[in-house]
Amino acid sequence: MKALKMLALLAIVLLATACGGEEASKVASKIENGDALDQKDYAVMVDYCGKYAEEAQKLQDQINLLAPESEEAGKLTDALSDLTDKYKYTNEFFGKIASCTKEDVSAETQVKINTFAPLTWFSAPAWADVSNDSSVVGDIVEMPAEDTAGVIAAGDGEVVK
Repeated sequence: MKALKMLALLAIVLLATACGGEEASKVASKIENGDALDQKDYAVMVDYCGKYAEEAQKLQDQINLLAPESEEAGKLTDALSDLTDKYKYTNEFFGKIASCTKEDVSAETQVKINTFAPLTWFSAPAWADVSNDSSVVGDIVEMPAEDTAGVIAAGDGEVVK
């Protein structure tokens, strides 16, 4: 009886995965054909790329904790590459997502974009809210090599409030 339940659950999971991939495939075909995209298409792309970004972020967080030359970092980098192969439409979808306007997507999809925007592996449009901290003004992108007059923080990547 347990085996039957497990098989039924596995079938449901596979069906759900196939349906999600089918929707993504249809949207990718529309992009390839140059067809106009609607709000539903953007929702499919954001969901697809959001799942990818969440999985990639888990791997990236582990990589960030390791020395770049470590064997484990290499394995995780390979896993990240495999993940990119699994989500084969990310390049096309991220191109469309990154250039969309607020009018192109529904309010619900805008919320999803803002949820995924802070993730390293999600390419959000310029209007997206990439910070969950309202006191953050920005990040220091690069420290000057010599002239540090007027520098307001200590180093690269630090948050400016």
